[in-house]
Amino acid sequence: MVHDEMCAAPTADQVSTLRRRQRPLIPVTIALVVLANLALVAMLVWSSLSARRMLLANATVSTANTAQALADQAHTAVKMADTILVGMVDRIETDGMSELPAMRLRSVMAKHLADTPALQGLFIYDAAGRWIVNSGNRTYEGRNNADRAYFQYHRDHPGRAPHVGAPIVGRTSGAWVIPVSRRIERADGSFAGVALATIKIDFFHRVYRQLDTGQDGEIVLALEDGTQLLASPFRESGIGRNVAATAAFAALPAGAPRGTFAVGQGEQARLYGFARMAEYPMVLMVSRAKEALLASWRATTAQVSIALLLLTGGLATLGTRLVRQIGLRDRLEAELLETKSALESSNASLAALAYVDGLTGLFNRRYYEQALGREILRAQRQQAPLALLMLDVDHFKKYNDHYGHPAGDACLAMIGQAIQRGLRRPGDVAARYGGEEFVILLPSTDQDGALAVAEAIRACVEESALPHAAAPSGIVSVSLGACALVPGVGGNDMEALVRRADTALYAAKQRGRNCVAAG
Repeated sequence: MVHDEMCAAPTADQVSTLRRRQRPLIPVTIALVVLANLALVAMLVWSSLSARRMLLANATVSTANTAQALADQAHTAVKMADTILVGMVDRIETDGMSELPAMRLRSVMAKHLADTPALQGLFIYDAAGRWIVNSGNRTYEGRNNADRAYFQYHRDHPGRAPHVGAPIVGRTSGAWVIPVSRRIERADGSFAGVALATIKIDFFHRVYRQLDTGQDGEIVLALEDGTQLLASPFRESGIGRNVAATAAFAALPAGAPRGTFAVGQGEQARLYGFARMAEYPMVLMVSRAKEALLASWRATTAQVSIALLLLTGGLATLGTRLVRQIGLRDRLEAELLETKSALESSNASLAALAYVDGLTGLFNRRYYEQALGREILRAQRQQAPLALLMLDVDHFKKYNDHYGHPAGDACLAMIGQAIQRGLRRPGDVAARYGGEEFVILLPSTDQDGALAVAEAIRACVEESALPHAAAPSGIVSVSLGACALVPGVGGNDMEALVRRADTALYAAKQRGRNCVAAG
């Protein structure tokens, strides 16, 4: 009986009571749906804006790193050509133009040409512009290059610095080349001729066309005066034209060694990354159209917006499917977070692959440790000496305390430049070890050679004469420890090399700093 009463249908009063109790749930449900929709819209806007910011930030880092890497490649090519010219000029000035051993020098030129893929040719001209010797193993009777701009520059300027000229079409190759030249002088300092190395523009073009800079992306290699050496996408008509008056070149931060900037507004906006070459008047710029960068973001945002529209419509018309719609929202959130995580992971991978210290322009510690391992193995195979220099800036903490950290950063940048000036070979590796400590790895270098390089670096820092009121000498100075050994097979030579160099550095500081000690 009790059971039957409990299962009986509710009375009218009970139904009315239940309905009154249910009525407040209707506006609550509507409010929940509205709030859920508003939350979804807000989340879409926030996620889309965050993804946009992240995309542009990653593009900025990528563009700057690409510009720096390409500038380093161009600097290396010009540096190798210039190094060859230095040796040629020294030999010619020592032997004399009249006693020049043409056959032997031509053989040396040919070897340099074979070992240096970037080079198109090597040439020696006398004071009248006549062809004396070249790497082509051919004679050019009656040829004269006195009309070339680089020749006239050295004839009229007594300086001994290298000259990187506007691109020209080679008279022997018929190809576009970049002339790198040095002045040859007689014993009395008068003009005796020109040593010329030509670098293939196609050498850079082959590298640039393999890079993906995105739709409407561009790479420009130019001289500081605005003379364009090469642009990618490649247009032969653009070689040699002056781009100094263009908006991008005009916006290039004066004196800055590297960085990024933007030009234009709206659909015309472009993102630029640039890097200057410390030793040569050259700048490399990589640009990407902001509109093209955001194309994928817009497509994703449009897709997500459509999905959100369907979702909110479903929530408005099918309240009973609220749980399912919330599940769809959760999946949508997961996809957005996964996209964000993937972008963050890509950014982290890009940062991990950056081997250059942004402050000094030298390699970072990660690259140095890898290079040390490689060079130890190479020295073991070849039974060749390997040298390591450890450098520490004297009284750097006092410098920071006295002048401030921004000045300390500028001081470290100066030390990096001085180290680069003191190095003698492209194969030497200079890196910032940490703080004010630096390391220089010198393959195939014995103890005497290591001490000579260390002294050259110390002298370069001293010649910079950067004031240091808290130092006894009154200027910034460095102490260096030098060590060289021939690694044996199976030994722990890496630790021994580092330990001896560090001990030598400590000895240099004990001697009063601003000196070099051998380990």
